[in-house]
Amino acid sequence: MLSNIRVATKYLERVAQEKTALKIRTLQKLLSRGGAFGVISAYTTVSKSENQKRHGMLMADLQKLGHRPTTLKGSWEGVTEKSLLIPRMRPEDLFKLGRKYEQDAVIYKSKDGVIGMYYTKGAPRAEVAVDPKGEAAVAIANDPSLYSKARGVSFQFEFLWGQEVPWNGSSPISRKQLRQLVKEQLKF
Repeated sequence: MLSNIRVATKYLERVAQEKTALKIRTLQKLLSRGGAFGVISAYTTVSKSENQKRHGMLMADLQKLGHRPTTLKGSWEGVTEKSLLIPRMRPEDLFKLGRKYEQDAVIYKSKDGVIGMYYTKGAPRAEVAVDPKGEAAVAIANDPSLYSKARGVSFQFEFLWGQEVPWNGSSPISRKQLRQLVKEQLKF
């Protein structure tokens, strides 16, 4: 009987590793060039019940736009919140919803691979998740210390915090703009 338990345990461990690998591959596919997505939350500093109500309203708005988002467990300024990852999200819809739900910022990854944190409250500004070569910077692992979690996979966008870049408030930063920013403005 002990040997059957060991076999079953090893099998379950292998299945868990394979499922994590599949989830990581799915996330990596989303991160590759060609696929756009948005990340947004409706949470603010209101009560838990009000945040849940706002989350439901955001889900309804996204469904009206034809989206089926994936729920994430995210973190903003040290506070855990429900966020949504929306494949094929149009940036103008994401920015509009960010303003509607009074979000400090939303995350958008364009088809050409630029990941930006776009601040939708106050003056338009952005921060980018980029490495010194101008490529998107993302950490993906089964590591609970990373900022976001989705179905057992943890990840975080490696934003260059504190290095704000110009943003017009409506169009995401293009790859061409990013290359210029890497050359002239961003410090690694």
